[in-house]
Amino acid sequence: MSKPKVVISSAGVFHAYHLARAVQQNGYLEKFITSIYNKYESGIDKSKVVQIPVSTIIASLIQIFPGNTARAFSYLVGDTLFDKMATKYLRDPDIFHVFNNQGLECLKFAKNRGATTIVSRSSAHPRHQFEILENELNPNRLESYINRMLIERHMKEYEIVDYIFVPSDFVWNSMIREGVSKDKLRRVHLGFDPDRFFPGKKKDDVFRIMYAGGLSKQKGINYLLEAYASLDLANSELLLVGDEYPDIKDTLSRYKGLYKHVRFVPQDKLVHYYQQSSVFVLPSLQDGFGMVTYEAAGCGLPLIVTKNVGADVRDKRDGFVIPVRDSNTLASKLMFLYDNPQLAYEMGMSARQYVQQFTWSNYYAEINRYYGEILAEKNIDV
Repeated sequence: MSKPKVVISSAGVFHAYHLARAVQQNGYLEKFITSIYNKYESGIDKSKVVQIPVSTIIASLIQIFPGNTARAFSYLVGDTLFDKMATKYLRDPDIFHVFNNQGLECLKFAKNRGATTIVSRSSAHPRHQFEILENELNPNRLESYINRMLIERHMKEYEIVDYIFVPSDFVWNSMIREGVSKDKLRRVHLGFDPDRFFPGKKKDDVFRIMYAGGLSKQKGINYLLEAYASLDLANSELLLVGDEYPDIKDTLSRYKGLYKHVRFVPQDKLVHYYQQSSVFVLPSLQDGFGMVTYEAAGCGLPLIVTKNVGADVRDKRDGFVIPVRDSNTLASKLMFLYDNPQLAYEMGMSARQYVQQFTWSNYYAEINRYYGEILAEKNIDV
């Protein structure tokens, strides 16, 4: 009896590698289609990997031009090209799983051949996401037009697909609010690696506030800078880890000298920065999951996140959940943790204990449970 055949397609989404490994564990992975394979991601049979680098190369060339318009256009062009080129590697999969905005043509192709189709969506419903961002960024007419084209592409995928995998209640609720059928939705919690992210000995007594991720207005960096600037905390440091987006460069220049910026840190080095920090802040306007919060919690840090961050953070137990765009509340929570180091430590330990349920091994089990249900519906023995 032949094994089930699963094809996964993703132009560079980090946790797509974990998805591929989860499927490969059961021997179902037929192909993993990606843009440029990350050689540092181990555990995937290279014979099953298909690379389509041209889409990422072209998207990167477009991003040479400054501004958010070029970035939005690069997403539209890069993902559309990747999708069209990926169709030639599809045969007759039992399940085709693609990441949102990267598979409209592939979904049509796979559906016509009888495959069950899945889209993974890691952020809020695109209409809700772009509404939040447009209120913040005031995009020009061309950028707004490109964003509408992106939304239309997302929506067409939702109409075609059988299932949509989302990582959090925040994303789930945004989908329901925008009219996506609950029957299509499946909640799959992402994870972190507790063997990589764990507490370590802090080498100084600096009250270090850490953020990790892309530096952008979507991530609320301007509100974090505003909050920290208002406090004037002795023996403190604001550490920003990640590359800056075009929309935040003026803000970073305005606060130059207030913060320490580390542009790129590989995953295996990131733990060092968590271990030398006192609190982790993710002040996003919208963040479908926020994997960095679990990594930080795994290292014993108390968390401050907004209500629009999908990660599961228990308010006043693991840290604080605050409103979006609220630098005053953010400042008050930072001051509380600064003034109460023992409570901050206890919150960090509470967060560490709580996130142990959100590991990649649990994610693998959840993925394979859903896949098993789908294959059973197709009367395919597993």
